Amino acid sequence: MSKRTFGTHNNNRGGSGRRGSSVTVIQTNVQYSYLRTAKITFYVILAVVGIFAAVISTYYLPPLAAVPIGLAAGTLVGGLIAAIVAIWPVLRAIWWWLPEITLVLVVVGGWVYLQEQTNPLITGAAYASVIAGCGLVPVSRRYTLALLWCLIVRHRLRTCFATFLPTDRHGHLPFIGWAKPIPVGERVWVWLRPGLSLDQIESQLGRIAVACWAASVTVTKARSSNSAAIYLDIKRRDVLGGLVGSPLTEDLPTDVPAITRPVATVPAQLDLADVPDTDDTDPAERPAARKNGRPPAASGIPAKTATDNPDLDWI
Repeated sequence: MSKRTFGTHNNNRGGSGRRGSSVTVIQTNVQYSYLRTAKITFYVILAVVGIFAAVISTYYLPPLAAVPIGLAAGTLVGGLIAAIVAIWPVLRAIWWWLPEITLVLVVVGGWVYLQEQTNPLITGAAYASVIAGCGLVPVSRRYTLALLWCLIVRHRLRTCFATFLPTDRHGHLPFIGWAKPIPVGERVWVWLRPGLSLDQIESQLGRIAVACWAASVTVTKARSSNSAAIYLDIKRRDVLGGLVGSPLTEDLPTDVPAITRPVATVPAQLDLADVPDTDDTDPAERPAARKNGRPPAASGIPAKTATDNPDLDWI
């Protein structure tokens, strides 16, 4: 008999010849890991609580009667805690969808209650007014969209952790806590499991931003003394990049006449006593230099050299 994951549909071909879709709620390795942990937890608590309860019972009952009481107490407490450990994957899945489940229960419960107390027209008008107020009023519309993005981001982060971020050998995912709106987007509190570090998260911030449909993602420690608790800031807009009008301009008077100030003439040259004057006349405009009245020499006559000079042989 093949082992199937809890919550996974069968992939056998149906009558139309197409395979059924597969939706995994709890992975097989995670399910078996928690079952093994629950079994160990049951025996440990049975021994500890059973011995402790039996020792206390000996002060009031005979030893033979204290032993069954200790076994009963250990079995009760151990079974309760082991059951919580065994169904923890289911509880975690319920936690992932808790806001949506709560919203559906409130909407359906409110509709049923109003139907019992009033007529359908009043119920429809009340729900229509609430929906119109959330969609038409700018403040409520922005707040509603921010809350919807918080719900979406939690599921997108769970997809990131299950798809491309590393986990331990049992496939345990980090615990995704609350998400709240911030001016730039959303902030999500996450508790990391052993096997995943802050550096590994930082190396995948670009892929997380793509999965969350955001502009960028930053990660910081939630506590300086614990690296397991982190904040993931999903940024969708830049609040510091927009122009903000100053209200001070509205208080400025508008009936003030313009003031014209006289402009002094700037001197073109400076007359400094310790700086000599320089001739800045264009060379083309300067007068030609005067001649001294003597004609230049017609040709040069080389000097005579002695024919008996022995140095001439080396020249």
